[in-house]
Amino acid sequence: MITFKEYSDSFEIFYDPKLLDYSMKDMEYCIFEGSMPLLTPGGNIFSHPKEAVIRMMVTDMQLNNSSTLKDISSPLLYSFFKDVFRTGEDPFLLQWENLLITDPFVQIKTSGRSNFQPFTPDDPLFTFSFITLSRLTGIVSDFAGKIMSEVSMDESESHPFQELLRLSYERLSSDRKVAILALSSMHHSSVVMPLLLVSGEISAVEYVKGLISLKIQPEDLFLKNLANIASLQTYLGLLIQNPGSERKTSALINEGEGISIEFKSTLRWDIRAGKASQNIERACLKTISAFLNTYGGCLFIGIRDDGSIEGIETDKFVNEDKFLLHLWTLIRTCLGKDFSPYIRTRLEKVEGKTVCIVDCLPSNRPVFLRQPGFDEEMYIRVGPSSNSLDISEALNYIEDHFHI
Repeated sequence: MITFKEYSDSFEIFYDPKLLDYSMKDMEYCIFEGSMPLLTPGGNIFSHPKEAVIRMMVTDMQLNNSSTLKDISSPLLYSFFKDVFRTGEDPFLLQWENLLITDPFVQIKTSGRSNFQPFTPDDPLFTFSFITLSRLTGIVSDFAGKIMSEVSMDESESHPFQELLRLSYERLSSDRKVAILALSSMHHSSVVMPLLLVSGEISAVEYVKGLISLKIQPEDLFLKNLANIASLQTYLGLLIQNPGSERKTSALINEGEGISIEFKSTLRWDIRAGKASQNIERACLKTISAFLNTYGGCLFIGIRDDGSIEGIETDKFVNEDKFLLHLWTLIRTCLGKDFSPYIRTRLEKVEGKTVCIVDCLPSNRPVFLRQPGFDEEMYIRVGPSSNSLDISEALNYIEDHFHI
């Protein structure tokens, strides 16, 4: 298995910056050099359903040449994911045990002893290093307590902190895993600090200060490393950003249904039959599972197909809390409680009626719809609709789309 550093060292894309552009092709935005699609070193087309992601890669390529793209850039991260990460075993987990041994924060949590190599008292950076590492050590402890309250963990012979790290890493999306792998490989920063950064527990500045304090990176690379991380965070933010956070609700409704937006008039109420129906519930669950299995998306409940407002009041729940409780019960029982972190719900008033907005992030593993009274099925997003896959199609899709 090729490492990220090895891939970065050999990374080359030959292109004329003046000829780069992008356009829609097969429901995704693709980068072209003139009339030809631009390919990664592994022969994959630079394509993504989100225009902002492709736009960032184009501008990064136009501002940089092939040699500077070897730093942590969006084209490098995208290419590694397409060419290496999704094609075999997780390269980060293959190095996991060795990385834990060398991680100073793992050592201090598991043994109570630090293998920090601090600056000496007569060094100008002594106080800087002491303050930085003390703060990071406190954040690590808080992070461990937070994760322990969120995950289920079996007792084992290994130290619980090591298991918490693995569980917190494994529940991340593939894009975040690639980001952690890139940081660890390029900065020799092991496991904890990249995980804290990508999880949002520390800022880019805190991360770079940590690199300096641990003598992993020299202080004269502070600005360069900070710029690389800013680029990584921008790219990652575009990848995981859901449609509901990009534009106002009214603008999304006016945009209409598409690959990442779908409307449902009700959650459970069959308007024609005048009664609650599992088939109506299933229609919402199909959409949510398809978004999770594909690129994420936004389901509006209380919006008719033509974009006019129905409102969740039609579902005839006693109150809004009962509506949300019923929705989350369906999600947890029919899709699985493990996928709850990828889903957010919110209620908004539109034209005097209440609309439920279900924001979905792409899952890092396949989601199956298991609803009592129906066959188990797997759904993906194809254009503006949610399509079920037969067994062979599901197996092929899982192999190609997920890293398992």
